[in-house]
Amino acid sequence: MDRNQLDTLEQKATDAAIRWAQSGFGYFTMERSVNGYIEALGANRAIGDDTEAIRLGREAAALHINICAIHALNKSEELQLHEALIKIANDLPCQSRGMRR
Repeated sequence: MDRNQLDTLEQKATDAAIRWAQSGFGYFTMERSVNGYIEALGANRAIGDDTEAIRLGREAAALHINICAIHALNKSEELQLHEALIKIANDLPCQSRGMRR
């Protein structure tokens, strides 16, 4: 994925986060946008499938969205967004291990 596509996904996630923080509507749109951005960054992968490393990578990506949105929010909106983004980041994706017996 090239830099322009990442920038577009980042902007969509930031816009959705600002919309949700200011209005309270569109949580699932924000969640999808943030998860799409996190996936595009590759934060859902780590060496040896280390879940702690994946969680920390997801948190870092989510906090980047928070930083990008901070200019448009007041303190209570930013705090609400921060808590929601950490919750999204800690909701790790299910990883398939293939067929097991």
